[in-house]
Amino acid sequence: MSAIFYVVGTPIGNLGEITLRALEVLKSVDVIFCEDTRRTVKLLNAYEIKKPLKSAPYFKENKAAADIIEALQMGQSVALVSDAGMPGVSDPGAIVVREVRARGFKVEVVGGVSSLTSFIAGTGIEFESFSFIGFLPPRVKDRQEWLRSQHFIPTIFFESPHRMESTLDLFVEELAGRQLILAKELSKISEAFYFGTPAELKQKISSYKGEWIGCLMPEGAVVGKKL
Repeated sequence: MSAIFYVVGTPIGNLGEITLRALEVLKSVDVIFCEDTRRTVKLLNAYEIKKPLKSAPYFKENKAAADIIEALQMGQSVALVSDAGMPGVSDPGAIVVREVRARGFKVEVVGGVSSLTSFIAGTGIEFESFSFIGFLPPRVKDRQEWLRSQHFIPTIFFESPHRMESTLDLFVEELAGRQLILAKELSKISEAFYFGTPAELKQKISSYKGEWIGCLMPEGAVVGKKL
């Protein structure tokens, strides 16, 4: 089985942050599966890459896996990308990778920029350990339950722009005294970091547009010290 399946990391914001290897792979494969063709075509156009695009969102992962396996069986090389970052990390991809591996095809991961590591680097904090939970639950009740649970180490999470303000309100209600770090639009011109208690952040943030990542500090933690 000479066909190769590539899992390719793409920029989280700034299109210039794609790796040379990722560009080489996207130019060489026969077909690219992506989370949203409208988003991926902008990346390909920026680098003058012309390849067939097929959709592979969360709700069609099983179908995408079958289509990818069929292409690989025909000897085609295939790349999988998400809208931003790494497929399978709070993005579609895990099901596809699992099914492709189960069929015996080679899987190569082509790394790229990660919002998780970019966020950690931008905090100025040396994390000896942390927990990453991906996106917070969409239902208010479930988010409240999560906030009320024990958090003994820094916990990093994603949040969508249309929920960030209401989520911050929940932080004010449930964990008013905790230290919180929020960042939005990493690697873009509008990138911003915010440090303080939930109430302090409510005063600092003027717009909730953009993709968010945050870190809830454990009780008693002081921002700026080794954790």
